[in-house]
Amino acid sequence: MKKLAILCAALTMGMSVSAFVGCNNGAKEKKVMNLSLNPEVEFLLDENDKVVSVNALNEEGNLIVSAEVFTGKTAEEAATLFVEVSKETGFLVSGKVNTGENELEISFSGDTEKAKKLYDDVKGKVEEYFSSENITATIEQAAAITEEKLEELVAECAPYLEEAEIKALEYKELLEKLEESRKETAEFYSQELKNAYYEAKSFVMEQAELQAVKAQADLSTITAGLFDVAYKAYTTAIDTIESTRMTLLVNENSIYQLALKAFREAKADYLNYRNYVASLEETELTTAISEQLASYEGLVNSAETALLQTGENANDALDTVKAQVKTAYDSVVGYIEEYSAKVSQYASEIATKRQEAQTEFFTNFENDYAEAITAAKDNWNAMKTELEQGQQAE
Repeated sequence: MKKLAILCAALTMGMSVSAFVGCNNGAKEKKVMNLSLNPEVEFLLDENDKVVSVNALNEEGNLIVSAEVFTGKTAEEAATLFVEVSKETGFLVSGKVNTGENELEISFSGDTEKAKKLYDDVKGKVEEYFSSENITATIEQAAAITEEKLEELVAECAPYLEEAEIKALEYKELLEKLEESRKETAEFYSQELKNAYYEAKSFVMEQAELQAVKAQADLSTITAGLFDVAYKAYTTAIDTIESTRMTLLVNENSIYQLALKAFREAKADYLNYRNYVASLEETELTTAISEQLASYEGLVNSAETALLQTGENANDALDTVKAQVKTAYDSVVGYIEEYSAKVSQYASEIATKRQEAQTEFFTNFENDYAEAITAAKDNWNAMKTELEQGQQAE
């Protein structure tokens, strides 16, 4: 969404001093490590390659990150724990492995040479675990996580930042922004909950900026009145976004969460039966067993397709409301643009208002979404228990 140009320039100037400070060659650096085995998980590592935050990159990744504590562990320990939980929950096949199964991809950001060394260390530890558990699997180093990809991630989780602000950030600063946002949503085991948080935070930041500008700018009585009317329409549209999101995507009885529940149930049935089939000897396999496995897989694919379509439809509905927010926002900005030459004087006041808004927002969001936050974790834990018990039963 368009910002007041000079406002953004002022705020960007406030952070540009550090933009020239890059990672020193030869010095230790922070990194991102992604593990993908169908569950996809992102680990942010500090200069000593220890996990400082963990984030699911797809819905199934939420099962992994909600099951164990990864923070504080080394990259090798975190990767080993990742595959341990994957085995316990059936995402890793114990027994006969078919094409496309048990394929672990590991990718890193940062210095190529350091990433290769860390990859070798992580791979070695994971291979030790596979050997001890008699698991047949392949491990590959995926394409590096580029700075362009990091910029995309920051844009997603900090949408209140302008593209120019993000482009001005060095590698280290991108990771700091990413870490800040990931820690805020560390207990949100739902992709849609995280999306809700990031976008709602962006709106709160916008409102703080607009109010700071109004407080400082010398608006005429008439213009100030028009500003208030437009601002009311803007906040009302934002409220509509939040209620629409809750109704369609976040509440446990929303169409998206019901579709996600159906997907979890289908996936649990499939994973349990797949591991049962993998444990059988070739002589024990029958046509009926193979057909049953194919049936379970078909149900998973159908449930996943329905989940994706439901999410797409819900977000299309949100986009319609977002268009109303943009129109209202542009109207608010229109009443203060003629005074924008003065805004650069108030960068510190604006930064203060933004910080105050962030602090209050986090608490409010946790309270407003408490039920959904609890339900998300409980649902993944229930699926984990079902998967573990299913495998034990077999």
